[in-house]
Amino acid sequence: MQVPNVIPSLTSDASTADRRVQVAYARAWEALVETHRAEAAIFVEALAPLVTVDEALDAYFREVPVPLGMRDAVRTGAFLRLDFSALDAPGIEGTPSGWALLNPGTFFGMTRRMALATQEARRRSVLATARALEGLAATHKQNAIDLAAVRIGSSEDGVRHYIKTMDLPAHQAQMVYQQALAAMAEQELADAPEPALAPAAAVSAPAPTRIPFLKVWARAS
Repeated sequence: MQVPNVIPSLTSDASTADRRVQVAYARAWEALVETHRAEAAIFVEALAPLVTVDEALDAYFREVPVPLGMRDAVRTGAFLRLDFSALDAPGIEGTPSGWALLNPGTFFGMTRRMALATQEARRRSVLATARALEGLAATHKQNAIDLAAVRIGSSEDGVRHYIKTMDLPAHQAQMVYQQALAAMAEQELADAPEPALAPAAAVSAPAPTRIPFLKVWARAS
């Protein structure tokens, strides 16, 4: 992913509206950094002790779209959240060495344990990646809503502007667009005033038909 220009440069005569958009993008960038830091730390903890911390972080950057300009900050923040004494992967317990490796049974047993560990690491990586992408989508959704609230134009234009500026992948862009509009629609439709109903016209009952008494008496006679 290319580094997006999320904080546009403004001239000294920039309008207040342009400044609000600039600040909104700065806050969005910081929110994404914090989300990546937290998710990267959780990702590493999910894979430990099957792989080392450095291997887990490299896997996070492969599986989760992190802008290049953000990776150093994410790596540093993840390090500060981790307990390395508990997470650094120890050697395989009981790993044979020396002449013991020449025993076919020992060699194949060790190979099988390594294959199972690799399979389990891949399984955990898939699950941790799904969780990280979900948390990242939630941050993008809130960022898009916040930007649309301060940017001149419709809500739809604001969300699309955020997605384009952040250079989101197509599948992620569709998810963020749908979720952001759904959240804004729920709020805006709830606050919309109910249309005033026109007062119903009074319906008068039909007047009863009156037959003169003399005519009735003449018929009866």
